[in-house]
Amino acid sequence: MSQLINMLRWDITLQARNYIYVANVISTAAIIVFVLLLPVDPLPVPAASFFIFTDPALIGLSFIGAIVMMEKASRVLSALGVTPSPPSVYVASKTLTMSVNGILSGLAVAWFALDGSFDWPLMILSLILSNTVAVLLGLALVARAPSMNGLMIILLFSTTILFTPLLAHFGLIPEPARWAFALLPSYAMLMAFNGAADPSLLSAAEWGYALGYQVFWIALGWVWALREFKQSIISEGR
Repeated sequence: MSQLINMLRWDITLQARNYIYVANVISTAAIIVFVLLLPVDPLPVPAASFFIFTDPALIGLSFIGAIVMMEKASRVLSALGVTPSPPSVYVASKTLTMSVNGILSGLAVAWFALDGSFDWPLMILSLILSNTVAVLLGLALVARAPSMNGLMIILLFSTTILFTPLLAHFGLIPEPARWAFALLPSYAMLMAFNGAADPSLLSAAEWGYALGYQVFWIALGWVWALREFKQSIISEGR
């Protein structure tokens, strides 16, 4: 536990020093300003859910990627490779710090996108799950990036895949075909945000999928991120 606390302190300090929190505030403010400028009030639930979704997607993939690449460049990860702290402490610390960051900014977006009218417990739960999934996926993906250019290619490819469920989310494809996107975690995220905005929109089965499938991806993401960290980062440090 003491190792995790020390790593959390280190991560918070490092993220503040590298203006990650400032960048998060700016990106969240940009989303909110865009929402407020739209000539629709209140926003339809699918549109509001999309804007809420973009925040954890941005933090989980882009920000965590930038953080890890900066640590690689400064040889921080090489030093971690020979410390007694297990890789799980590093992954857990990054997941906690960036998820909390995303939850707070996601709530801010939800407040403005839905005029504060949503189910708070369900929205917080949905943000916890979605941010945790996004950060763990981001960690797993960035571990293989050889450079910032390589990271950009990975982010472009992964973001394109994760955003394809928006076709189903906005009803741009026929109903039976929408569930073809259900294997992607982003489909469950968007569905959960819809339900948090208006719980009556989802059936019990849909709630079970939206929440349960994200829990599954958290478990999968944890194993994947830990494996990638051990193989791609710790091995380089040694």
